[in-house]
Amino acid sequence: GASGGGGVAVASLWTEVNRCGQNGDYTRALKALSKILHENRDDVTALHCKIVCLVQNGSFKEALNVMNTHTKVLGSEVVFEKAYCEYRLNRVESALKTIENAPDQTDKLKELYGQVLYRLERYDECKTIYTDLIRNSQDEYEEERKTNLAAVVAAMSQWEKAPMEDLGLSESTYELCYNTACALIGQGQLTEAFNTLRQAEGQHVYHYSPSRTFTFPFIFKSSV
Repeated sequence: GASGGGGVAVASLWTEVNRCGQNGDYTRALKALSKILHENRDDVTALHCKIVCLVQNGSFKEALNVMNTHTKVLGSEVVFEKAYCEYRLNRVESALKTIENAPDQTDKLKELYGQVLYRLERYDECKTIYTDLIRNSQDEYEEERKTNLAAVVAAMSQWEKAPMEDLGLSESTYELCYNTACALIGQGQLTEAFNTLRQAEGQHVYHYSPSRTFTFPFIFKSSV
């Protein structure tokens, strides 16, 4: 057991971790976390925070190593982070397995599942996931989900000549207009596509990517 002084030291290290996490200084947060884990290598919260910091720094391989080393302690606590790292390292099939074996399908996992299915060109399943998420989620990512759904429909129409259903998407963003236009082109509806592209040009233009970077809530631990 640590002495009273050790407890105080660890508490102040957690204060440092939280401060750095809020400031986005993940490298410094990692230094403090290493000291905490030196005291107790199986501290689940510290391990989870370490993984999140590594992910934020783009160190996906290192994050996976931490998860694989501490599988027993972490259990399914970091299933999203594991799948996300696999996805970012282009281990798409592994990410798919990780998500499908998850005990609890959270919205975040479903969203990542949608992106994995998109990468695997399994558009039907992907569309089902996004339609469900749009119907059941109330958060600030709704616009991005609709953009992704439009991209899925565009891909489906180009490869499968799938009918362009009215998905109830208001074409309020450039990407949405662009993806809708791609879907129309895929079905040979060129006049409508041209009009939609003209509409897209009137919107704020920025490069479309079907994969959004997930935000990771920083895990806070109140110092006792």
